[in-house]
Amino acid sequence: MKVFIAFLTTALAAGVLLDVVSARVWADEIGAPSSAVVPVASAVMVPSDPPASQPIFPASPRAIGQLPASEFAAPTVAGQRFAQRVDNDSRWRRQWAISLAPLWASEALDAASSYGLREQNPLLAGSNGSFGMKAAGIKFGVVGALVGGEYLLVRKHPASAKFFTIVNWVTAGATTGLAVHNFRLH
Repeated sequence: MKVFIAFLTTALAAGVLLDVVSARVWADEIGAPSSAVVPVASAVMVPSDPPASQPIFPASPRAIGQLPASEFAAPTVAGQRFAQRVDNDSRWRRQWAISLAPLWASEALDAASSYGLREQNPLLAGSNGSFGMKAAGIKFGVVGALVGGEYLLVRKHPASAKFFTIVNWVTAGATTGLAVHNFRLH
């Protein structure tokens, strides 16, 4: 990276130097004094005069309501922090949405691995004590309600997306571990 930055610095310096030298040579060829020619790079980097159409200071004081919006557009430290936070929140919202896929996949894997086995949770156990369609419906209903609650909270408070992303990944890992255990019991 340092080599690349050194190359860019050298190339920029060489380009400005070449611009200055070529402008002086061109001025000599046409017979103009070399002080009359301004190199293009210098003209771009350092403007000599402000635009004549707009004065530097307004002619008379103006009220806040008379000021154009462009005069309020100066970036502030608080504005930059807000922009970074919004960018960070949108990144975590995207990560949260991605974390829903392994969450649902692990829940489906757990339901598939538990189907037909004796269920330890009395809320999910069927009449014969096994995990069946009723248990799968309850399981997916609860997960769907939790994901819906997460969605509402993330929409209202975007900073909570980071917390729910971590919770979803941890839950997906734990549930996948339970599913692997259940498959070993078959």
